[in-house]
Amino acid sequence: MKDFKHPLFDEVLYFNKLGSTSSKAERLINSNTASGNFLCMAGEQISGRGRGKNSWFSPAGGLWFTAALYGFNFQSNVTIFAGICIHKTLTELFPSISNQFKIKWPNDIYLNDKKLCGILSSNLIGKKYHLIGIGLNSNITDLDETIALNATSLQIELGKLVDNDKLVSRIFDNFASALPEFVEGKLDVKYFNQHTLLKGLLVELNTDYDIFRGKAKGIDKNGALLIELKPGMIQPFYAGSIIGWTK
Repeated sequence: MKDFKHPLFDEVLYFNKLGSTSSKAERLINSNTASGNFLCMAGEQISGRGRGKNSWFSPAGGLWFTAALYGFNFQSNVTIFAGICIHKTLTELFPSISNQFKIKWPNDIYLNDKKLCGILSSNLIGKKYHLIGIGLNSNITDLDETIALNATSLQIELGKLVDNDKLVSRIFDNFASALPEFVEGKLDVKYFNQHTLLKGLLVELNTDYDIFRGKAKGIDKNGALLIELKPGMIQPFYAGSIIGWTK
């Protein structure tokens, strides 16, 4: 991955080991060391970020990177947009297991009902940057025992190594291709709702203010999760963490 390039980025910065690619990207921006669109990649992370205060197990072999995009005015949820692009890439490159990839609102990709990929986004308003951090378990065989029951990797599921360069390149091919419409505020809601992990399931959503329970009905045009709290009462939620789901 050291020599990886993509036309979406003015610069690709590769590090053998980092605490976090997102933290490194923020430091580069705040110190005016990087400019334009750039990609920050690491061979491994020692303090990878998960959602909230969670960490992300990030050993060598996986894909750990943060895309720093300058000057875009995103109207919809960029985390969900990135998830759609990654899901499309995975189904294109691995057709034998394409129906096993699912998108979990708001920021995960699942494979065989286990977490495969996580996505985090942040907006550095004063610097006009959007950061999209992605962690994807590609060529990993030994998962940390604390996550082994709920996570998986492409290598585990396929029984062989995957081409990390090709995978990242195709992700950003799909991202760049769909970006103009997304910038105009168009989110591929139909695609998400066709491939969501949660639609039709009973879910528990923690919004940090309260916990809501109901049937997941997909997302709306803004990327909000629609939950039927009781018959005929559907409410959109723009943020929160899914802490449980059942059929």
